[in-house]
Amino acid sequence: MFLLHLQGKSGGTKQMKQFRKLFEANFKSTFREKAVWGWSIAFPILLMVIFLTIFGGSNDGESTFEAHIVTVMEEPNELASRIQLVLKQIPVLTWEKDSTVSRAEAAEWLKEKKIDAAIVLPTSLDAKGVELLLNKEKENSILNQAMGGILNGVLQEVNYQIANVSPQLTLQTKYISSGSDKLKYVDFLFTGMIALSIGQAGLFGMVGMIEMRRNGLLKRLMLTPISMGTFGLSQTLVRLILSIIQIIILTFIGVFFFKASLHLNILSFLIVFIVGTITFSAFGFMISAFTKSMDGYMGLANIFSLLMMFLSGIFFELSMLPSYIKPIAVISPLTYFANGIRDSMVYGIGIMNSSFWVNIGVLVLWGIATFAVGAKFFKWRA
Repeated sequence: MFLLHLQGKSGGTKQMKQFRKLFEANFKSTFREKAVWGWSIAFPILLMVIFLTIFGGSNDGESTFEAHIVTVMEEPNELASRIQLVLKQIPVLTWEKDSTVSRAEAAEWLKEKKIDAAIVLPTSLDAKGVELLLNKEKENSILNQAMGGILNGVLQEVNYQIANVSPQLTLQTKYISSGSDKLKYVDFLFTGMIALSIGQAGLFGMVGMIEMRRNGLLKRLMLTPISMGTFGLSQTLVRLILSIIQIIILTFIGVFFFKASLHLNILSFLIVFIVGTITFSAFGFMISAFTKSMDGYMGLANIFSLLMMFLSGIFFELSMLPSYIKPIAVISPLTYFANGIRDSMVYGIGIMNSSFWVNIGVLVLWGIATFAVGAKFFKWRA
């Protein structure tokens, strides 16, 4: 019995030792892999920080909502002045101009996105309506919804003040677009998704370079008569073909299933499309220069993709972002690519417009910079 007890104890000790060794090996192999730190630690933290920063507000309890507005008073009267006075007491409203402006000027500022809203005050004591003019692109945005709620509250207060006096004020909301009046929010969203899909295809499209370098194919390719320039041109052509397929499919879905309306300027669209595709392919090439494995490439590409996805005006207006986050959106290449795609597909803006050249200029700078960095640090041999 004593011998059996010793044998059982010895067997248990051996199993514990094996378990400890396996645990140590698995622990080291797991946490030695950089992709684990990226996907399991850095990625969830980055995702949480982005969403809490955008939607969580500030920590001191103060509102981060801010709307730039103007008022239109076509005929000065006591009722209009009273509403203006109540509006002046709302702290989250920032007045672009202290005095009232004309309706035409307010509409132009809305189209140019200099302001978030314009309020057309009643033209007389007998008028029953107050108009809220908003930008069409922001039709479904939180800012527009908040402005409607704020103005409804103002009208309720004024109605209470004039409870025994006719009329009772009502709110009418109208949307103004720099394109056609038939444009809808879905038009802006789906063109943003086209820009995003092309950008992501470029960011993730160079992952094959990692595998070709790992298995020595790039090294053998350098020994052939084929020049690296020809090789790079063929890669770019593949990206362009893939992007064309993406545009055709997404446009078909947007137009036939979601009733999106387009006002296409073919020349400006083609230029933006080609420059943007090349720029994001260069970005993917730069990522491949700093990674040695496919996991590392995918992790780094996903970080860039996530940042640009939420900070480039694809899903919501950049005006929602806190002031200390907006500089990232200003330098993001996807911001200018999305603007260029929207301008050429939704507004029909041509190459003579200054905004077209701003978008192209930034994309070209990003393309040159990322390609230069990638070419300097890329190792053709594993």
